[in-house]
Amino acid sequence: MTGYRDPFLKHRKAQEKAHLARVGETVDPMASLISVEMNVTELCNRVCDFCPRVDPEIYPNRDLSMDLEVSRKVVSDLAGFGYGGRISFSGYGESLLNKQLSDHIRIFRTALPENFIETNTNGDKLTLALIQELFKAGISALYVNLYDGPEQIDEFTELFAEAGIGQEHYKLRPHWPGSAEDFGLTLNNRAGIMENAEVGLVPLEQGLKGRCYYPFYKMFVDWNGDVLFCANDWARNIIVGNVMKNSVGEIWMSEKMRDTRLRLGRGDRGFNPCGKCDVVGTLHGQFSFDHLMSLYGESEGDESTPPKNEATG
Repeated sequence: MTGYRDPFLKHRKAQEKAHLARVGETVDPMASLISVEMNVTELCNRVCDFCPRVDPEIYPNRDLSMDLEVSRKVVSDLAGFGYGGRISFSGYGESLLNKQLSDHIRIFRTALPENFIETNTNGDKLTLALIQELFKAGISALYVNLYDGPEQIDEFTELFAEAGIGQEHYKLRPHWPGSAEDFGLTLNNRAGIMENAEVGLVPLEQGLKGRCYYPFYKMFVDWNGDVLFCANDWARNIIVGNVMKNSVGEIWMSEKMRDTRLRLGRGDRGFNPCGKCDVVGTLHGQFSFDHLMSLYGESEGDESTPPKNEATG
């Protein structure tokens, strides 16, 4: 991972703080789940230097989309235990290329009227009509990644204003070359499958030491209902279940997730894909980590590696 810190992290920390205020003091293990990410499509209409899609042999572009039944099953499970976290339609593709995205959003909004629902997009397919359709379906916020240049800021600001959408409901994220160090992103090697030395993204020869909070706070649901142990596992090395076969709660608290969390909680990243991953996994998610480790009977003092690094949130 490169040294730049994406300012969007402040937004994520604020969401985590709000989640903690909602759940309060609880022993419910499902309170640890802060984010459910839905990979609604495997298609993307762009190829970025910092994305695995830069090499189609490593990550081919595939015309695969999530069926509405997957969303119905996930949201039914979430509503069943009173989930209060966010829903993110992002994943590994361009979310707007799923022609049923508005229907997916509507399914979640109907069952979870108070939850925060968001999507990331490169903005290429955004039109006045589509923006209005997405917000009518129930989305809370759109995050537009700007890859072309600063002229896009005025372009999208005017488009959202014309659609009647206030600035509190969208964020424009400058990612064009030169917009900031590392494209204005906290770049990472996607659990070791990135091999682009020009932007400093290659598999690690020696694994990092230290904890990682990702599997403690986020669930990643793939287009076919598979659940990956980590959203950074683009190679799909560890699949912990499928939402069409098991409930969200069963998967989240499964033995496979527990075993992986305990290794990461003790600072052990010496297994695939974590051994090649350069993500600093402690930027946020501290509450979820502490909550689950406590329920597992582990404490902060059980880590066998050096103390938390300066990036820990």
